[in-house]
Amino acid sequence: MGNKENILVIDTESGLERFIGNKKLYIDYLEKFLYDGSFEEFCAAVAMENPIMAAEALHTLVGTSANLSLERLHQAAIEAAAKLKAGGSPDDMQGLVDKLTEAYSEACMAVREYIDSQR
Repeated sequence: MGNKENILVIDTESGLERFIGNKKLYIDYLEKFLYDGSFEEFCAAVAMENPIMAAEALHTLVGTSANLSLERLHQAAIEAAAKLKAGGSPDDMQGLVDKLTEAYSEACMAVREYIDSQR
């Protein structure tokens, strides 16, 4: 894996390819991402110290971020899933939340900016 600066927050070209060039459909799914809830479920699961629920939420977030080409979020979610699977202390889990929060915030901002630029 390269450093953070070399990984795009959102790769709209790749995302559009996945949606067969259908920009309206891609934007519709990007908008749905903003209200998906998987990130919040992950944070709640960590707070409740429920690794099964956390893993399920991360699984959804990994898939969604891959399908929408939210590259930094996808990488952060993959890393979080691997660390969650390896186990760890509550402090370790809070570190996952902190790192994923940064990537999720970046992704949401990039999605909003992209959607606004297409209107």
